[in-house]
Amino acid sequence: MKTAGVRTAVVLLVIATGVVYFFIDPGRFSFMPRCFFKWLTGWNCPACGVQRAAHAILHGRFSEAAHYNFFLFLSVPYLFLLVLERWFLGPRAAARLGAVLFDRRLVLTYLVLVILWWVGRNILGI
Repeated sequence: MKTAGVRTAVVLLVIATGVVYFFIDPGRFSFMPRCFFKWLTGWNCPACGVQRAAHAILHGRFSEAAHYNFFLFLSVPYLFLLVLERWFLGPRAAARLGAVLFDRRLVLTYLVLVILWWVGRNILGI
């Protein structure tokens, strides 16, 4: 799905989401989505705190964002590069970047880090 319409819709959705999280602090309003995993188990999932972290980042409060979810600082650049590789680069550049992004060692390292983050934040209270 490399159509311009889908790319435009995704970009507009990201911008609209950013505007919402700029003006609405998810920690202060009960109508913002809550983590189903945390509600069900009482434990933090790897993404718990991302909404509050996004709000803090949009206001330039990076240390506060790291407090809410430090792993976001690893995930967002990787996600950005994945979107760039899939939708915005030409075939040659996409192939070169894809060779790095989908390298088995990198993907396994990322998965191990997600699991360590998930376990560590619940055991250590991070």
